[in-house]
Amino acid sequence: MPRTTARIPVDPLPPQEALAFWRGKVPVTPEAFRAMTDAARTRAFAVSGMARLDRVAALQTALADALEKGESLASFKGRIGDILQEQGWSGTAWRVENLFRTNVQQAYQAGRYAQQRATVQDRPFWQYDAIDDRLTRLRHAVLDGLVYPADHEFWDTNYPINGHRCRCGVRSLSRRQVEREGLTVQHDMPGPMVWTDPATGMEHFVAMPGADKGFAVNPGRDWLAGLAPGPLDDGAVTFPPALVLCRRGGPAFADGGDACRPPLANLAPRHILPVTNADILPRGLAPADYVLAFLKEFGLADIDASTAIRLPGVKLPVVIGKGLFIDKATGDWKLSRNARDQHVLLLARTIKSPWEIWQVPARLSGKTCTTLRMIRLFRDGEKQVGGFGVCNLVNGRGWVGTTAFMPKADRSERRILEYLEAQRTGVLLYREP
Repeated sequence: MPRTTARIPVDPLPPQEALAFWRGKVPVTPEAFRAMTDAARTRAFAVSGMARLDRVAALQTALADALEKGESLASFKGRIGDILQEQGWSGTAWRVENLFRTNVQQAYQAGRYAQQRATVQDRPFWQYDAIDDRLTRLRHAVLDGLVYPADHEFWDTNYPINGHRCRCGVRSLSRRQVEREGLTVQHDMPGPMVWTDPATGMEHFVAMPGADKGFAVNPGRDWLAGLAPGPLDDGAVTFPPALVLCRRGGPAFADGGDACRPPLANLAPRHILPVTNADILPRGLAPADYVLAFLKEFGLADIDASTAIRLPGVKLPVVIGKGLFIDKATGDWKLSRNARDQHVLLLARTIKSPWEIWQVPARLSGKTCTTLRMIRLFRDGEKQVGGFGVCNLVNGRGWVGTTAFMPKADRSERRILEYLEAQRTGVLLYREP
């Protein structure tokens, strides 16, 4: 019987996880990009030398098309020339190639990270693969073959891509594979190492193994939803006594005083936001209901939606999403006791429209940390001051907050003012004009 070969049409499938990562990027100008933290930059797209946002967005769209269609570099170069000319950007050939390679590789690796995290229970170990040929840079070559647990901090700063034209990758392993191949699981971060050239036997000392400058961040881990600062336990952050400094006129700082910290009792009514009964949520709602109400204050109608806002006066982007209320260790809801579930709308308005922002000295787990404290006052129809919101953003990755609204309590206005005066410490960065 004659043999026949069936021809089955095969169409390439787009990398869905990589596309999801790319679609989440926000076009920003180089100036805004420089003001972001490394983690936030993984969710932004900027082009050096291209200051207009519409031009950045046009180039991002072109790259998105290339990623979705599996376009080659040669094809992209041929198509992008007209776009760049229309947008008035005279990027050289090597810059276009670098732009293409870096962004496509970053999207691919972010997709790989998402895939590997999904199978981490069965494959809990990851192995660094540096390709290890003559083109591999020494900082990456010394990491070749190292195995770490998938949740080790090593991957926070060394998951590829780790530099321009970096070709490194990560191989996921089961426990049985590790044992069968006789691999050693590392637990300490790599320090200075020696790499031996397999061709010549020559040894090279590498003082700082790992990612190149500007690449020590994990794009997959730092997707926008994951950038929302997580809630910290009550008492986890301590605030030692501090002097009061504020700007006076120019860039110089001056000691505190009434000019720097005018008494809250004399605050103009326009700086105290009104609150109605509808702004205080009922008790006993499901955690997701409180969180969704909070998100709606920022224009988010879906509990899984995220956005980024910029705090006034400090040019710091802050990600808003449900991650603000999720314990990142357990994945469970964690609405801060001090934030009072009923008052999440006050907390949202404190973050969205603070009256003052202070940089406050603080300590987290025994270490000094950077903390931005946002303050807002609220009133009801009868009292000038009936409540307040205070949110402390710790190192950009965690937060603790306190809100209260007690217009009917005896002497509540005096108590509120005394509490808030004590919160106004450190360096004043912004005050509502």
